[in-house]
Amino acid sequence: MAAPPEFSIVVPAYNEAANIAPMVAALRAAMAPLGRCEIVYIDDGSNDGTLAALRVAAAADPSVRYVSFTRNFGHEAALRAGLRYARGSAVIVIDADLEHPPELIPDLVKEWRNGFKIVTARRVGYESMPWFKRTTSRLYYRLLDALGDVHIEPGSANFMLLDRVVVEAVNRIEDQDLFLRGVVRWLGYPLASVPYRQSVRQHGDSKYSIRRMVELAVTGIAVHSVRPLRFAIWLALGFAALGALFVIYSIVSFLFVQHTVAGWTSIMAAIAILGAAQLLVLGIVGEYVGRILRETRKRPSYIVAETEADQRADTAERLARSAE
Repeated sequence: MAAPPEFSIVVPAYNEAANIAPMVAALRAAMAPLGRCEIVYIDDGSNDGTLAALRVAAAADPSVRYVSFTRNFGHEAALRAGLRYARGSAVIVIDADLEHPPELIPDLVKEWRNGFKIVTARRVGYESMPWFKRTTSRLYYRLLDALGDVHIEPGSANFMLLDRVVVEAVNRIEDQDLFLRGVVRWLGYPLASVPYRQSVRQHGDSKYSIRRMVELAVTGIAVHSVRPLRFAIWLALGFAALGALFVIYSIVSFLFVQHTVAGWTSIMAAIAILGAAQLLVLGIVGEYVGRILRETRKRPSYIVAETEADQRADTAERLARSAE
């Protein structure tokens, strides 16, 4: 069996058929002076011909590998699969849309060779991002820093290099919900950060809708912190104190203020405030209970439909049959 490559590049892809060939070419150019590498694509249930493009790329280049899911399981599941299938001493995670510049990889490798086990790419300059996404990203990182148990620098993304010891540590984590950029910091290995400016997507559209961004944000907070639950407790205590003040106000008004008429507005305001607080607390508790349910089910994070090994085995079998 051939020796494992020094570098593995994990590339999650969902409906990125037009970006497969340009990305492979860009990665090969970036990795040429660095050493032996493999490119591991994770097809996250694409329906636009991404799998067909990966088959072509794998057939033309033995260093290109791929794992195809039975359906769309999500970006974090694709990252988990990529880390499990990667064989390199260092694993580089990068998006398939070319917004993460492959030209930055030598800088990540340089920091790794200087002894850092984790090297993250940190986005600077938000000119190419829409105003809404730019603003919500900054607010999210502030909120995560306030609520989370780990510090994540603003502009961090799933563009990073992980040493083999870090990859093995992540692979031993069995949580259903994996927030990779938080997990690698929680592990505590030496970390360096390299700034970069985000490139412009060449083909296709962004797969991160508002719903997906909210889901990722909630996962990042819920996986790495129980502070929202404590916030719910303090919120409940705060509204209990407010309710006590209303009781005192009502008694004082009844005893010392003549012709006091109960106000409909104040009653409705109190009901609305207390109702909103109760729903918020139930929502926070429900989010954690739902995640506990997913953990107890022990379902796999993804199901593999096909890999490049299956394709090559099928090709070899067809050739053998035709030779008979």
